[in-house]
Amino acid sequence: MTYEVVEGTYAGKQEHSIDDPILDKAVAALEGSALKFSTDAISDAKVRQSYASNIKRVTSEVKQMVSSKKISVKEAAEFCYEMRNQIMAEHRKITSAQGLAVAERHKKTPPSLNDLLDKYSQKKFSNVFSKLTPEQKNAIYYEIIESSSRDNPKFTTANKRLKIIGKVGTIFTAILATHEILNAENKPKEAVKQGIQIGGGVAGGSLAGLAVTPFCGPGAPVCAIAVVLLGSIAGGVAGSVVADALDEEIEEFTHWAIN
Repeated sequence: MTYEVVEGTYAGKQEHSIDDPILDKAVAALEGSALKFSTDAISDAKVRQSYASNIKRVTSEVKQMVSSKKISVKEAAEFCYEMRNQIMAEHRKITSAQGLAVAERHKKTPPSLNDLLDKYSQKKFSNVFSKLTPEQKNAIYYEIIESSSRDNPKFTTANKRLKIIGKVGTIFTAILATHEILNAENKPKEAVKQGIQIGGGVAGGSLAGLAVTPFCGPGAPVCAIAVVLLGSIAGGVAGSVVADALDEEIEEFTHWAIN
């Protein structure tokens, strides 16, 4: 157990307020990291929803083309396979570092079309795809089309949770910041300082996210979360240090009238 010794002369049997920068920096780190993860959670939920709706839209249009004899069922299966992979790749580009790590752990790279054909052939007809009859092959092609629009229930459930967690985290951050502002003597000054601290945490997490892939490698969500969290904490503390260093400037700024 460690103790912090505060030197000075104090009257006995009285309470004395102590300016504790350690607590301020801890709160700043918490606010910045909470907002970073909250905004990432909301963003990732929206990305996943967009991914699911886009693959279903493409599959629906392809089915209509097959029904109208505009393309063959084989061409439709190949197109759906390519489009799902392309849509997945594009959506992963805008997923957070920790969200991408979770997705890569589940599926780093999609299986080849031939592997999928054999997989469904074995499941449906207990034989490899090349040994099937033309009618059986068409049935497997339809399986590929259907699977292209099928979302993973586990990720769908997680997606709903992400939205809730993200919103709660944002509210929590706002409550912390509001508490600090309402209890400050100079409320406009504290509002500016809170903005610097929280912004530092978000920026630190974002910069740390760029280092996740080279540092952790693909499909390592625990490492990714740790790196982003450390970056957010460091950014929040750095923002607090900057805000303290600019204390007099911020004080002066609050007296400026902007019309």
